[in-house]
Amino acid sequence: MILSPRGPHVLSKSWSARSLIGSLVRPFMICGALAVVPIPGLAVAEDAAPPPNVPNIEAAQAISTPPAETPAPLTGVPAALCTKLSTTLAFDTSDRADVASFYQSRQCRPLWVDDKGLTNAADLVIAELGRAGEWGLDASDFNVAAATKMLGDGQSSPEELAAADIAITGAILRYAHQAEGARIPEPEKQLSYYLDRKPVITPASGVLAQIADKPDPDAVLRGFQPQQDQFLKLKALLASLRGEHESKPVVPQIPKRGAMLANGVRSPDVAILKQRFAIATSGEDASLFNDALETAIKQFQEQNGLAADGFVGPATRAALAGDDTKSTADKIEAVIANMEEWRWMPRSLGDTHILVNVPSFSIALTENGKTLFSDRVVVGTADKETPIFSKDMTTIVLNPRWNIPDSIKLSMLLSGRSIESQGYVVMRNGRRIDSTKVNWAKANLSAYNFYQPAGDDNALGVVKLLFPNKHSVYLHDTPSKYLFDKPVRLYSHGCMRVRNPQVFAQTILEIDRGDAAPNVKQLIRRGPMDNEIKLERPIPVHVGYFTVWVDDGGKAHYYDDWYGHQKRIEQALAGKWDAIDVATAPPLDTAALKAVRFTRSSDSLTPPMGLTNSGSSYRKYDGGVGDIIRQVLGF
Repeated sequence: MILSPRGPHVLSKSWSARSLIGSLVRPFMICGALAVVPIPGLAVAEDAAPPPNVPNIEAAQAISTPPAETPAPLTGVPAALCTKLSTTLAFDTSDRADVASFYQSRQCRPLWVDDKGLTNAADLVIAELGRAGEWGLDASDFNVAAATKMLGDGQSSPEELAAADIAITGAILRYAHQAEGARIPEPEKQLSYYLDRKPVITPASGVLAQIADKPDPDAVLRGFQPQQDQFLKLKALLASLRGEHESKPVVPQIPKRGAMLANGVRSPDVAILKQRFAIATSGEDASLFNDALETAIKQFQEQNGLAADGFVGPATRAALAGDDTKSTADKIEAVIANMEEWRWMPRSLGDTHILVNVPSFSIALTENGKTLFSDRVVVGTADKETPIFSKDMTTIVLNPRWNIPDSIKLSMLLSGRSIESQGYVVMRNGRRIDSTKVNWAKANLSAYNFYQPAGDDNALGVVKLLFPNKHSVYLHDTPSKYLFDKPVRLYSHGCMRVRNPQVFAQTILEIDRGDAAPNVKQLIRRGPMDNEIKLERPIPVHVGYFTVWVDDGGKAHYYDDWYGHQKRIEQALAGKWDAIDVATAPPLDTAALKAVRFTRSSDSLTPPMGLTNSGSSYRKYDGGVGDIIRQVLGF
C-alpha cells in the first residue's frame, strides 16, 4: 500500500506502479524535459504492464540520461598512425597485433615524435641503436635514418611524422628481440640437437610497456642486453679487439724450436722467459731455470690448456712463441658468437651455481661470486657430444650403480658377447633376465635395464651427481684417472667426469646443509651401495660451450671449437643458413642385431664383473671368493 493524492492504494496487476508513476511524473516537466522523481520504497510488479496512454518508464529514463559523447575523430599524427598501423610492414609478423593494440590503447598517440619532429626520447633511443655494434649486434639492422632525416624543420606532414614514429618503434623491437637472442631463436633445431637452449624473448607488448614514456628509454633499451659478468667481459674484449693497432707492445718471445727447458737447466732462452714473466734473478745466473720460473710456466700451461708439468717442450714453446693462428678478425667473430650464446643463457645463473665449460674441459662451483671449487673434467667425444643445457642438481649418489643408456646397450649387444660376460646385469620389470634368451632384434631396448653394480671398478667410480634432463647425462667419478692429465679430454659418451668428485660432493653438501652435512668419504667407505642423498636446495647446473673466456685478470683464452658449434653460430649470424651442417639426434638402428649370435661365458659360477681401470676393456674374475660373494649378494 502506498499513499497517493487520492489516498491509500494497493498496487496490483491491473493498476501497476508504472501507471501510478506515469501519473505522478506528469506535473514535473522542466523546460520541455521530463524530470523523474524517484519514490523510495516503491515496489513494482515485474509483470505489470502500463495502461494505454501512460508513458513508458524506460523511455522516461532514456530521455533523462545525457547521450554518451562520441569520441572526436582522430586528426593529425594520431590519425596517420592509425592508418599506417593497418598496412605497415615495419614489424615482424608476430609483433604486428601487439603493436597495433598498444598504439590503439593510447588513441594512437605517437611515442617518439610531436608536431615539431623528433622528441628528446627519440634522440636518446636513436643514439643507443647506433651503439648496437658494441654489443655484438649489427647496427645497420636498426638504422632509422631514412625515416627521420627529413624531420626537424617543423614542416613535416603528419604522414611523415607517423612513419618516423613507426620506424623507430620497429627498430626498438628488433633491437630488444635480438639482444635477447632472436637472431637464432631455436638453436636446437636450427644448429644442433646438442644445443638444448631456447632464448626467452619479451613480446612486443612487454617491450613497449617498459619503454614508453620513460625519461631514460636508452637505459631501458640497454637493459635487454645480457648482464652476466662474462658477457660484459666479452663486450670489453670485443671493443679491445676492434681497437687494436699495429703497434702492439713487444712481448719477449723464445724461438718456436729449441731444446727442452726444465728446472736447473741453463739456456739463453731461460733469460728471455724470466724477462717475460718479470722474474728477478737475485744475482744468480739469469740463464738458470729456477723454481720461480717453473711456477710461472705451470701457470701459463694451465691457462693455455697444456699439461702443467713445468717443462718447456715443443707445445709449450709454440704457445710461448705466440703460435696463434687466429687473426684479429677470427677472434672478433669468435667473441660475437660467444656473446650470442650468452643471450640464450638464463639471465641469472643463480647465487650458487655450477658451470661446466666443454671447450676448456673445466668445471667451477660458485657461491655469491666466489669460486669454491674448480677442476678438470672429461667430456663427450666429437661423435658422442656432451649436450649444452641448464638444469637443477637435485641428488648426489654415493657408490652408484651404472645404468646403461640405449646407445651403449646397442654397442654391447653388437659385440656378440652376452651382457653378463661383459660384467653387467639385465633387468626387466624388476626381474633379472638372461640376455642370451632375448630376441634383441625385436626387443624394445628401453624396456630392459642394463646396469653395472656398484664397486671399485664401476664406470661411474664412487660418486654420481644428478640434474635430471632429457639427455640422461650427469656428472660422475671415473676409475680412469689418467685421462685428466691429457690436455684434450674428449673421451666420454656424453656424461662429464670430474677429477676430484668426493671433494666436489662434500663442498655441495656443505653449501646445502652447513654443519649438518654428512661426511662423504665415510659414507663411501662404510655406507650402502647406490646411496642417494637429496639436496634440500637444488643447485643450477649450466653446461656451456664457450670457446672464448675472459679470466678475472682480464686475459682472454681461446679454445678449440671441438663440436663445431661456434662455426654454426657464425654461419647463422652471417645469414649462411644453407651452409650449416645441422646436427640431429643420433639414430638408434637396431637392424644390425638380426645378424648377431650370442656366445655365453664359460664361467659356470657367475658372470665376470667389473671394468678394468683403463676403462677400455673388460676383465674376468677368477671365480674365487669375491665372485661367490657377489653371487650371494645378488650383484
